[in-house]
Amino acid sequence: MNLYNFNIVQIVGFMLVFVRMSGLIFTMPVLGAATVPSHIKIGLAVVVSFVVFTVAKLPPVDITMPMGRFILMLSGEVAIGLVIGFASQLMFNAVEFAGELIGTQIGFGIVNVLDPTTNSQVSITSQFLNTVSLLIFLAINGHHWFLTAAVKSFDVIPLLGFAPAQGLVDMIISLTADVLVLAVKLSAPVVVTLLLLNVALGLVARTVPQMNVFIVGFPLQIALGLFIMGASLPTFFEILKIYFYKFPETAVSIMRLL
Repeated sequence: MNLYNFNIVQIVGFMLVFVRMSGLIFTMPVLGAATVPSHIKIGLAVVVSFVVFTVAKLPPVDITMPMGRFILMLSGEVAIGLVIGFASQLMFNAVEFAGELIGTQIGFGIVNVLDPTTNSQVSITSQFLNTVSLLIFLAINGHHWFLTAAVKSFDVIPLLGFAPAQGLVDMIISLTADVLVLAVKLSAPVVVTLLLLNVALGLVARTVPQMNVFIVGFPLQIALGLFIMGASLPTFFEILKIYFYKFPETAVSIMRLL
């Protein structure tokens, strides 16, 4: 059976590649955002799947397997893309968490805006840092890594080769724990500075009881917090770059466990 010079084995192989790429594109940063229309994501998945299908060395697919096993393996292809996309989203979740910590310390805990990428209410500092992190991600061509990971995934995990290893759960738990570590690193300059400011205001309140520390401290806390956040953006950039550059290695480690 031929359809435009493709036989049935190649058509099934292309469908499997498309399923894996769809799981990756629908969860990756920027392109997987809720603001990107679904038909754009599907079209991009088709284009990327066609490129990967023609470039990657794909073994022939056994189309004689039982339908139940084929559906199970098809679900595995979706899981491969979803897990890789989930791992990349964790870094941006850490940035959002860092923004929440900073916003709470500054006094912006109730100043929430709608994040269009997640359709959820986040603090204004989280929205700002998340936008900066996305720009950094695009500036260092992070979105190209997903195309590289897409091609390499077929070298590590062949089609219908999804077989999760025992250490996969431990790897996901470790990546989730890194969210807290990265959030603390990103928010540390502002949090530590404002903590010292609160200690200083507490000492002033004890030594000069006539001063209304609340009226003086609240605008001072906002001004100092915003200043430190702006001054620490180069450090923010360098820390994120380190984690972004480590992502290809992390993605390969995850794929080996899949």
